[in-house]
Amino acid sequence: MTGPDGRAGGTTWSRTVRERADRLREQADRLRAGAGAVTLPGAEGTALRQRILTHAVRAETAALALERAAEALHGHEAVLAALARRRRAKGGATHIG
Repeated sequence: MTGPDGRAGGTTWSRTVRERADRLREQADRLRAGAGAVTLPGAEGTALRQRILTHAVRAETAALALERAAEALHGHEAVLAALARRRRAKGGATHIG
């Protein structure tokens, strides 16, 4: 199977998507920590913290969506791998596409 690196047998698409989801979760954690470190007093500080926390929520939401996409991709990859094995077993081409 050709992965995002363009090589057969390389990194799977689902793994790459999961890695991006993990990076988004890390970014959300850093944003939350940054919001907690805001020292600006009053309404301006509150507004800034809220804006940062909103971005953290968006990053977490995007990470969840990517995780669902990775699960779906993983299922498709399993089907494609099974088809490729079957094709090889029958002496057909080893790569589709």
